[in-house]
Amino acid sequence: MGAVVGKLLLSDQSARDKVKWLLISGAIALVLGYALDFTITPIIKRIATSSFTLASGGWCILALCLAYWWVDIKDHRKYLHFFVVVGMNSLFIYLFIEIVASRWFSGYIGAITSGLLEIIHLPHALIAIITSLVIFTLEWNLCNFLYKKKIFFKI
Repeated sequence: MGAVVGKLLLSDQSARDKVKWLLISGAIALVLGYALDFTITPIIKRIATSSFTLASGGWCILALCLAYWWVDIKDHRKYLHFFVVVGMNSLFIYLFIEIVASRWFSGYIGAITSGLLEIIHLPHALIAIITSLVIFTLEWNLCNFLYKKKIFFKI
């Protein structure tokens, strides 16, 4: 789906036609995905059933359609630097989180924040939220560092 949508967005069609095709294809994928869920194959993410693939793909296409309309057609770009920083090194941050963060980075940060926040007797749920926000902030700042140094990882 991503390749087809990418080709559509790179095509010479008008922006209006692109939005129309994105809306139609997203809606069709949603209808087919949920129809399969109710009749043949349940939506199961873990094994990526056909109904899951169509339904989640439909939602993704509709979300992309909204972003395309809002950012590229309506030209609302003022507050998007946050997303640009991550998007310019999305491959790097994905691999970093999968390889480095999941093995030791998150554990170390969790030990530090838990140790410090347990001193003031915060509830464990709040400590988990704060730990997640600290990890997210550090990872975003890593992407921001790479962005400022103009270091971009590509395939």
